[in-house]
Amino acid sequence: MTTKKDSNYLQRFNRLLVWFTLVLFILLVLSGYGMTNPEVTTRLTGGIFTTAFSMYLHVNLVAPVLILLLIHVLIGMKTALTRLGIEEGWLLNTFLIVPGLFAAALIILMRYLTF
Repeated sequence: MTTKKDSNYLQRFNRLLVWFTLVLFILLVLSGYGMTNPEVTTRLTGGIFTTAFSMYLHVNLVAPVLILLLIHVLIGMKTALTRLGIEEGWLLNTFLIVPGLFAAALIILMRYLTF
């Protein structure tokens, strides 16, 4: 059985996760823009976001950003479902963790598995 204290820690973790995900997402967007408009981003970032660095950063940030976003969504779903009256417990956690692990595994496989 999940206690109110556990739920409070989960919400605090989710708030911290949101800010970390936002920073990575901004870097993902900036690097994507840097691949399409390298002159602008190189000039605006003082030469840091070159085309090569933008490509490297963009490719390597996609999987972590998607996984962090997935965790954030699953925590939000748990909160929403408990507000709707679904009892917290192992069944709800399993209902959210199993598809979450499956989706995370797919993201990792699509990113790192090459044929």
